[in-house]
Amino acid sequence: MKIFSKQGKSSMRIEEVNDLLFKLKLPLSLVFTPINLEEEKQKFLSSDSYEPNFIYKGVKNSNEDILKRLNSIKEVSDVDPRISDFYIELIESKKESNDLMNAVGNNDLVTEISFKKYGKPSPLLFRNATRVLRGKVDNYNIVKYPIVKSGDMLGYKEIEEIFKKVFDYFKLAGWAIEPSSNIGKNSAKVGIKSKRVLVDPDIQRSRFKLKKTLVHEVGTHVFRSVNGESSGVYALSNANLVGYLDIEEGLAIWNESNMELLTLKWLKERAAMTWAIYMGEKLTFRQLYNSILGVLPKKTAFDITYRVKRGLGDTSYPGIYAKDIVYFRGFRKVKKALEKDKSLYEKLYAGKIDIKQCEWVDDGLIPKPKMVPSKEQWRDIFKKVGI
Repeated sequence: MKIFSKQGKSSMRIEEVNDLLFKLKLPLSLVFTPINLEEEKQKFLSSDSYEPNFIYKGVKNSNEDILKRLNSIKEVSDVDPRISDFYIELIESKKESNDLMNAVGNNDLVTEISFKKYGKPSPLLFRNATRVLRGKVDNYNIVKYPIVKSGDMLGYKEIEEIFKKVFDYFKLAGWAIEPSSNIGKNSAKVGIKSKRVLVDPDIQRSRFKLKKTLVHEVGTHVFRSVNGESSGVYALSNANLVGYLDIEEGLAIWNESNMELLTLKWLKERAAMTWAIYMGEKLTFRQLYNSILGVLPKKTAFDITYRVKRGLGDTSYPGIYAKDIVYFRGFRKVKKALEKDKSLYEKLYAGKIDIKQCEWVDDGLIPKPKMVPSKEQWRDIFKKVGI
């Protein structure tokens, strides 16, 4: 029997919920990238006082209608109560993401919603971020970035061939690499729904940095998605709750560290984002940038400031975008958890789950992961592809 509330169905089967969730369009990173970024960056760097004023372009979607149907749900009827509760939380999280996307350009709303969604850095996390910025990294497995020799840089075509071989090696059927103009300069990111690794067509990567990209993007994001897809809980193959995001990015950085690919520069950048979120809410773009210049070079200082001020309009007014707290906070969570219990590593690959959801693997609620990359496999494929 179908149960209805005044707004709609209060009980729904998991397949129907998954179909509705899939139809949501929440490209936060795209919407939060100003269409005048390069222009404002040049104005900023050419001046000692200019504050960027960012302009954004929204995306057409049917999110409001979809969320209206989802918000009436009180239970997912054909699954374990724990999975039902997870989906109810997920619907609320998707609503927050939609609210955040619609708030772009509004400093106050972006700050309020992003703090609610991602949280604020704790004093302890801030102190640990500060220690890293001061070079106190004895507790981290840091390596030096190797000297890049002439001819060591790889372009898109070479990188594409290497990705194809990696996908074949790990039997990642359906996955491919694709050029995209909708991502940052010289960057790469995973598109989960499309099963594509999106790459700047003008990308240039050293062999060392490409290894880091493969371990981070494929060895973490793709593998957890593939295992989540076969878990019986579709939402575990895609972005879901914030708790997952901490572990997703934290595990990716832990994997970099484990493969001896984490440099002081990259760790400092992640710590700096946490530091900037803690300090920068009441500061203008220029004030925060000047503060970061004390520990990081000019280009990096701009990039960090932009990361935590994107989504804002007039940056001469206060405001912050808190999402990037997940990198340093997540890394420390994963590092601490794995130091205490190494068996968690395999369980974390059961899908895009957080640490607490490893209990679902222990209880047989979701299956053990079919695919977990090892150091030996990475060393083997790196040798095969010549990096």
